[in-house]
Amino acid sequence: MVDLQPDDEWYYPSPDPNGVISEPESWGGQCENGRRQSPIDLTREAAVRGEFGPIIFNNFKLPIRQAQLTNTGHSVQVNNLDTSVTILGGGLPGRFILDQLHFHWGSEHTLSGVRYALELHLVHYDARYPTFKDATAAQNGVAVLAVLFHVAAQSNMNIGVILETTAEIRNAAGNVAPLKGKLSPFNLLPKNRTSYFQYEGSLTTPACAESVLWTVFTESVPVSLEQVDQFKVIHDQSGHELVNNFRSVQPLNARSLVYATEWNSVGYSMARTLQKSFLAVLLSPLTLLSGIIWAHCIFTNS
Repeated sequence: MVDLQPDDEWYYPSPDPNGVISEPESWGGQCENGRRQSPIDLTREAAVRGEFGPIIFNNFKLPIRQAQLTNTGHSVQVNNLDTSVTILGGGLPGRFILDQLHFHWGSEHTLSGVRYALELHLVHYDARYPTFKDATAAQNGVAVLAVLFHVAAQSNMNIGVILETTAEIRNAAGNVAPLKGKLSPFNLLPKNRTSYFQYEGSLTTPACAESVLWTVFTESVPVSLEQVDQFKVIHDQSGHELVNNFRSVQPLNARSLVYATEWNSVGYSMARTLQKSFLAVLLSPLTLLSGIIWAHCIFTNS
């Protein structure tokens, strides 16, 4: 087991019998009076257009070394000790080291009001700082990649690697167990990593430090309903089942929400498609025959 710190003594509101959460979190401090809090509802209508270079994933395809799964009392988490696992590009202001990854069920961010089954957070800190804690004191010192999961008929084998180990840690907060399979962070990402929302926000757990640059991918990843339900039997620090662990949506306030995608290539592709379609019609045998008949009629009647 790991020792839980006093800061860990906070709770998610319990859902009503109908499954709806009607009461807000009561976490105090910046969580309640901050102006740049997360998560938020993500809509294209509220966003401005963004064009960034690709996100570069360094060593993301390698399995996490000495991976262990921890029941934090608020989620299940895998820590990363390899500082060579980093991201840069994609609107990020530097190079960021992967610190840990964890899950929320259901999703914290919503897309146009729609909540997803799971949300994965890959939490990084700016390589200019010695530790994650130091980075949380700086604006945009933390970068989180968020992946949404939708319910599908098929199971997700990469989520399965996580769930194979939860039976050993689910009964008590602080339990730790070696991951039973190899887990590559890259395998948890969506295939389309060029379309995403990005904004400046906060950690979604106390003390809700407003130091996070969020990147939320728009393409979701499949997971089975059975797998989602296996997360819901994880026990929190009071010994109760953690039925849900998502924070309520926060106001956008005076922040810019950026929607980034491959605008140039999309526009170029559409233009090429239209051009090809036009040429195909122009050069089709029927069009050529019509042109010959039209010219013949003109010269015959001249």
